[in-house]
Amino acid sequence: MNSIRKNKAFMAILYILVFLLLAEWLTPVITLTDTGHKTLFLVFIGISLLMAFLQVHWAISAGVKILYIMWFLINVYTESAFFSFEALGFILSDLRINVEALFSQDWAQTTDIFRTVLFFSLLWMAVYLIHYWVSFRLSIFLFYILTVIFIAVLDTFSPYNGDTAIVRIMVVGLMLAGLLHLARWLEGHRINETIERLASFIIPLFLMVAVSTALALYLPKAGPLWPDPVPYITSFSGEGGPGPAAVGRIGYGVDDSELGGSFLGDDTPAFRAEVEDGQYWKVETKDVYTTKGWELSEPGADPVLYSNGDLIETEFEPGAEDESLNAVLEMEQDFPFVLYPYGIESIQMEGEIRYSYSPVDQKIEPLLSGAPYEPDAVEIQFNEPVYSLTGLRETTVDKLAELPPEFDRYKQLPDELPQRVRDLAEEITMNSETVYDKARAVEDYFERNDFEYSLTNIPVPEEDQDYVDQFLFETKRGYCDNFSTSMVVLLRSLDIPARWVKGFNEGLQVDSDNERETEIYEVTNNNAHSWVEAYMPGVGWMLFEPTIGFTGSSEIDFDLDIDSSDPEEQELPERPQQPELEEEEDAAAAASEGSNGPGLWERINEFVSEHKGAVFLGAAASVFLAVLLFLKRQRWLPKVLVPYYRRRNGKQTFEKAYLRLLKQLDLYGIKREDGQTLMSYARYIDSFFGTKEMTRLTASYEQSVYGGRPETVEWRELKESWENLINRTSS
Repeated sequence: MNSIRKNKAFMAILYILVFLLLAEWLTPVITLTDTGHKTLFLVFIGISLLMAFLQVHWAISAGVKILYIMWFLINVYTESAFFSFEALGFILSDLRINVEALFSQDWAQTTDIFRTVLFFSLLWMAVYLIHYWVSFRLSIFLFYILTVIFIAVLDTFSPYNGDTAIVRIMVVGLMLAGLLHLARWLEGHRINETIERLASFIIPLFLMVAVSTALALYLPKAGPLWPDPVPYITSFSGEGGPGPAAVGRIGYGVDDSELGGSFLGDDTPAFRAEVEDGQYWKVETKDVYTTKGWELSEPGADPVLYSNGDLIETEFEPGAEDESLNAVLEMEQDFPFVLYPYGIESIQMEGEIRYSYSPVDQKIEPLLSGAPYEPDAVEIQFNEPVYSLTGLRETTVDKLAELPPEFDRYKQLPDELPQRVRDLAEEITMNSETVYDKARAVEDYFERNDFEYSLTNIPVPEEDQDYVDQFLFETKRGYCDNFSTSMVVLLRSLDIPARWVKGFNEGLQVDSDNERETEIYEVTNNNAHSWVEAYMPGVGWMLFEPTIGFTGSSEIDFDLDIDSSDPEEQELPERPQQPELEEEEDAAAAASEGSNGPGLWERINEFVSEHKGAVFLGAAASVFLAVLLFLKRQRWLPKVLVPYYRRRNGKQTFEKAYLRLLKQLDLYGIKREDGQTLMSYARYIDSFFGTKEMTRLTASYEQSVYGGRPETVEWRELKESWENLINRTSS
């Protein structure tokens, strides 16, 4: 009887489907790593599968693959002819470099050619494994499941879009699984196969998959029942929470055009600052709000160049203190800009460094020989700004109309901004007389109206949704970007010039130098921050901090030039201070709760009450899985029974194993008729499977049980027959 494995047409269909499945692995790898030459890699996979299908001798197959890899390397990485001394010298030279790098464990010195060879080796092994699964095991379920998981993970956690890929995988995988199941069934029942018989199975299978796919694609679809699971999954590690947003890692970024989404904490050090008191470290500002985030307007003025020690003129004039302050920054990360405090006077670095100050975004970039430079250490001299309360009380609203045109870009708002945002700005400031009072009213608004600071469960606005409107009226939950952007937009709704500022907050004090009367702060990626600068007519630009839990730079003081006899003007009311929402304090709070908090059962009950839906779904899924396993026990029980009985011996082991085989045959669908003797049933089993093993086992069982001679039965000799029969029932 011919095996289905020898049917070339049938096996060709299998190998074509395998090629399509392997291509779905290769595509995202090429896309995400920006490797290129996808077609040439696919050709290699095709050649490898073709030689496996044709059962080419392993030595010839290996030689062809090696020649192809060498041709690829020479063709892609050199301009030499394939059969030339230059090509041979190139291969040997690169081999020497990589061998030296491997022996010295200097992995960074390995070349692109070496990594390409490793990638080809991986493809080679993958093709071999799949060839083994298809040709010998007639099962590719594991590889199919891994492919689905691979694409799903990449689609969830990377920029790769797997929407169409997952459809292709399901179609190819279902066809492949169906054909392999058919092959196992034909072999298990020893059925002769012909082209006509195979077509009667294959054509309906393909039609069924095609119709199912078409219905799935074109029928209306409901929206997702659950939110994005990524924040929910990360919530179990204490770093995230449930929510419908994407998850990023916190830190200083460049692109602010699309704000929103949850963040994971990152305590990677950014720099250390030795300074008298903690400062806000400014990097840049942005002025164009787009309903989704921030962009920078076109440059309107040439940068101003300064040298080491030059007095740098920014829009924040240094204060009037007699002595300036020094700050020394030791950089842990490579930043092509200077982080500077308010009231900066001069910068000092080693070497002939020049500093380019841009009036458009207030960014200071160091230059070495005209090229961008990433400093290791920076020394800054500064004098913190001082503001007069008298001047702030004279910032009347009518002065806003007198501002020159260069302030217009700081009052820009998109036409799509919902009217209720403008109405809210008017409502917040209806009792405020001066521009400064209005700015303070907006700044304080977030602390008094149930807003929440959080890095998790932060949504991304929909296509037709405004980022600020969503935060102010729907979620009321966010981090510094939400608060600072909302304040800028609210101020601009009142025609108050305002801009969005990026940089780092003061960080965590880790040490102090008593001799120099300075403190040392460690600033990490967690301290990346955004805040607000607003223009007060007649006074200048001022820093405002709307984010709950952050108090701004404490060194920005107010000069109170007032009559102390007036109790209403004795002191400018200060904002209530809340604890800094730093990661270290969160960890300490968590540790404190763990030592004195509720017990295990209380925490379990609290978790269940907070995640009723997830617990219910988990329980339902567990019940469904248990029922499914019970109904399909005929398939998986042999995998458990065989190793169980293989390790056991003794007089009663054979009897138990034989009775277990009878039950398994009954589950398989070959039932013993009422009144049918065991030997008659055994002959029927052997005729069904084409063996003599059941008759042999039954004779031994009758001899042991009915003949009263169990000692004559050798279980070790009968194990193989028993295993062969029970394994047949799992197909």
